[in-house]
Amino acid sequence: MKRISFYKPATFIINVLFFVFAFTSCNKQTTDVVSTQPEEFATAKAGSKPGTYPAVSLNVTINDAAGNNITSDGKGDYIDGTDYVQAIIDQYGTFAFNTFNSTSPKTAAKRYVVYNFNNPVDPNNTYRPSASNSTNYHFSTGGSPYGTNPFIPLQNLGINGNPASECIYMGNGIANSTTAWKVSFHKGLEDTQTSPTAFAVVTRNNSTQWTITPIGSCSPSSNVASLRNNADNTLYGYYYLPFSFTLTAK
Repeated sequence: MKRISFYKPATFIINVLFFVFAFTSCNKQTTDVVSTQPEEFATAKAGSKPGTYPAVSLNVTINDAAGNNITSDGKGDYIDGTDYVQAIIDQYGTFAFNTFNSTSPKTAAKRYVVYNFNNPVDPNNTYRPSASNSTNYHFSTGGSPYGTNPFIPLQNLGINGNPASECIYMGNGIANSTTAWKVSFHKGLEDTQTSPTAFAVVTRNNSTQWTITPIGSCSPSSNVASLRNNADNTLYGYYYLPFSFTLTAK
């Protein structure tokens, strides 16, 4: 019987190499999984993006002293990664603090904060929101052109010749089963030159600790926040909401 041979050895070699390359490429595509984690909750490794910083995981202590109108749930520090809490200085140098399980909204929250709206700036204002503890969950901060400008990432505050304190905005989110509100310290519609709201004043105490309060020399309207409807930005008034958070790196 006549032996069957390939027409050209070179052709056989090229075919084998093409098959190996195709198999390797397919295998790589199945293993290079792209993260679907929302950007708000993503943290960057040092140098992963230009202009970003190493994220700092935090323990947040809320001061419950008499006179403060944003206080804790009485369960101790809020620890990043425990009981659904997210508490970080993120890759952009801002403070992100969430106590609600945003990745599974139907799961009951384990931590919350307490608001007291019984001290309005206008004594004739009788509006008192009734927020649910299960959704008092969101705080976000950032730079304001009317505060410390340019904004200093909190990782860099108080080092390399930077000041130890700065004025930034802070916005909070609260809700119940029918209504959601925005509590704003110079954020959003309140981030104007004439806003009656306070800035959030961040001070770096040492290499691993920061404090945030709505009182400071760069914040002329101490303790004042606005309350608006989350859906249409209806203003319900201005309230004195003193608070004090201590952020400690884990």
